[in-house]
Amino acid sequence: MIGYVIGDNDMLTGFRSVGVDGVEVTSLDETEKALTNALKRTDIAILIVSDTFSNEPSIRKKIDYVRLECTSPLIVEIPSSKKHSNKVQLSDIIGKILSSQQGE
Repeated sequence: MIGYVIGDNDMLTGFRSVGVDGVEVTSLDETEKALTNALKRTDIAILIVSDTFSNEPSIRKKIDYVRLECTSPLIVEIPSSKKHSNKVQLSDIIGKILSSQQGE
């Protein structure tokens, strides 16, 4: 069983440097095709997907279906290197907590 990445060029370069293969995507259509092809494979245990297109309805539907109905692959969404996420980073929260405790 292997890991597989669907994401931008920077993401692929990083994962390939540690031996994880994948496919570069730059559009919603490419992402849909890559996800469909990856889900057909039986050797993929962990599927790492960039969040660039993962919230698009067609992609979200497939990801949610796999997470709810299938035992494999495990799908992990990670932030793209090209855009800033609106999500709060854990390191930011920890930094704020530690700096507020130092002021006490």
